[in-house]
Amino acid sequence: MVAVTTPTEPIAAPPVVDETERPVRRIGLVPSASMITGAAIGLVWFWIPLGLLVIGVSSIPSIIGFALAAVVFVYLIRGVDRVERLRSEAVFGLGIAEPPRKLSHYTGFQRWAHQLWLDVSSVRFWKSFGHHYLRMTYDILATAIAFALIVFAFAGPAIATAIDNSDDAADLSFLSPPLAWLLALVALVAAVAILVFAPALDVQIDRWLLPPSPTAALQHEVSALSDARQGAVSSAQAERHRIERDLHDGVQPRLVSLAMTIGLAQTKLDTDPPQARKLIAEAHDDAKSALVELRNVVRGIAPTILSDRGLDAALSAVVQRTENAGIPTTLNVYLPRRLPEEVESVAYFVVAEALTNVATHAQASQAVVTVRLDDSAEVLYVSVFDDGVGGAEAPAPDDATGLRGLADRVRAARGTFTVSSPATGPTIVTAVLPCAS
Repeated sequence: MVAVTTPTEPIAAPPVVDETERPVRRIGLVPSASMITGAAIGLVWFWIPLGLLVIGVSSIPSIIGFALAAVVFVYLIRGVDRVERLRSEAVFGLGIAEPPRKLSHYTGFQRWAHQLWLDVSSVRFWKSFGHHYLRMTYDILATAIAFALIVFAFAGPAIATAIDNSDDAADLSFLSPPLAWLLALVALVAAVAILVFAPALDVQIDRWLLPPSPTAALQHEVSALSDARQGAVSSAQAERHRIERDLHDGVQPRLVSLAMTIGLAQTKLDTDPPQARKLIAEAHDDAKSALVELRNVVRGIAPTILSDRGLDAALSAVVQRTENAGIPTTLNVYLPRRLPEEVESVAYFVVAEALTNVATHAQASQAVVTVRLDDSAEVLYVSVFDDGVGGAEAPAPDDATGLRGLADRVRAARGTFTVSSPATGPTIVTAVLPCAS
């Protein structure tokens, strides 16, 4: 299976949530229950990730043991990070933005191994580890103190009264029953106060360690902008080369032929009018053919139907051309509103180029185009499926056409582009484009 991906994940800076606009539950039944539950689970869970870390470090001389422990540890902390964010949202109502995660640009096993290294060497990974253990330790201590106070509140007066009433243990009495009842009342109030108000510090721990650091977010944004700029430059160069090739190979020879035919007609106009008329008719046909080729070149730059009638109509025209080439094509479009011009243009060219490849190389019996807008995430999903032969690969780095050209276009729009094309087929071309208004 061949996969072509852009080197970074869909890149927009993580949204900053204004927590003053949403209710935050610092205290209450749910936060208290969460703290108690977390403490109970933590008594067992506390040692599992820590034990894996210790085993991994102690197994460094054994490469296999170290690798297995490291892989399990990384996946464990990934899962812990996800669970902690869900807990923070569900218990406290915090909408904390997820820190950016750098993705590997390799494919296959190399991608998986490189991604593990990127994760374990990131600040985000160790902040998640530190947050999990700090919060778990705090919950265990707070809950343990509260329950110890409750035990004293119920057992202390009884023990003091029993000792006071026992003649044999009179010398052991160090706490009078009235003082024991007073301390029990204080301990009970303190225990309740801890269980009620201690979760407020959990909120602060989440706010300290779960959000992305400003420096990391800024570095991620700079990297994203640099990558998008490189994609825009590569895409512009590819487009310029395509226009030059189309004009040089198509329109220019047609215009040269037109000029020569008109020149011959001028020489025959006085001496051989019938031949001159014939040459003028040929020139007229050449002019119409040149206009058609010019329209094709312009359509490759900015299709008029796209700007006038939108993405749905433009894709319908592309699909119709594919069906005229003998490949039944299904178009599924869900677009409740017009999208930004750049997003529509990139989506159009992804579908157009992919269907051109299907008609030219795939030997497919059918194709399916799906374009869907996820309004909640402000993301446009574009996919082109065909059941023909696979093996689609990105061209060499110095060939900025075809799939590579599409990848550059999508990268310039700060989206992701993938191609799944095993040798026996099918082929699926997918683009995910951010489309915030």
